[in-house]
Amino acid sequence: MALFDSNQVYRAIASAVTFKTFAKEEFCSRIKQKTSIDVGAHIGIDQKTVLVRKIGFKRYRGRTDRQNEVWAGKPVNMASKLAALTKNNELIVSDRYFKNIKSELVLKSCGCQDGIETDEKTDLWAEIDLDYDDSFDFNKAYKLESIWCQTHGKEFCENILQRDEE
Repeated sequence: MALFDSNQVYRAIASAVTFKTFAKEEFCSRIKQKTSIDVGAHIGIDQKTVLVRKIGFKRYRGRTDRQNEVWAGKPVNMASKLAALTKNNELIVSDRYFKNIKSELVLKSCGCQDGIETDEKTDLWAEIDLDYDDSFDFNKAYKLESIWCQTHGKEFCENILQRDEE
């Protein structure tokens, strides 16, 4: 789980896609090789105010390392429920998060198809209707299946991270 400030919309998406890429290309395959267990990455993102508190044992002789942070609030639950909807290595984000993404770097592909560069940029996100599910406090979400392109991924990630600073 990761938390980002509301002004770090692009840092959140860059982190999620980086995690998806690592999980798909490195982590999951290594786990399968060593254990024969098929694991995957299931990621959800929501955006809203969250309460964070340190709770746990009382401070003892000045030690605060016995207290752990607890994140409480609907966005944590909503992100978890979105992650539960995903198939292996998918990312689903709430519409209230998605509406803050303005950069084409996040909305469209780089144009590569199967490792071959083309000029054809495609939409990366698919809309999901959640009207049927009362457990969400929004009606739409968006799904991303792709990971970083091996040719342009690093460049795209760096450029996306700069969007939060604009």
